[in-house]
Amino acid sequence: MKYSFTEKERKQVISNFMQDGKVISVPAKEKKKYILSTEFAKKFDEGKIYSEQEINTELLTMFSRDDYVEQRRYLITFELFKRTSDGTQYWLNSDEDVEVAK
Repeated sequence: MKYSFTEKERKQVISNFMQDGKVISVPAKEKKKYILSTEFAKKFDEGKIYSEQEINTELLTMFSRDDYVEQRRYLITFELFKRTSDGTQYWLNSDEDVEVAK
């Protein structure tokens, strides 16, 4: 699942839903969740394999304890990350280019 968005939309979502690098509320609309997920994905290196615990630890720097598991699922649903079938290893999906329209 992939959404196109403009830089203006990205900035608006960050302004409305984030403060000091943390998500203060999770948006209801999928596109806005996607934009937040792309912001989170920027924290990771392409080609590196991450454990589920590493993903969780990083998610907790941005999302509350109530939201981080759902957000981890969005990383897969939005195809920003891939994972092993047992869910123990994650990596950035290099096939998924995030497009920000001008």
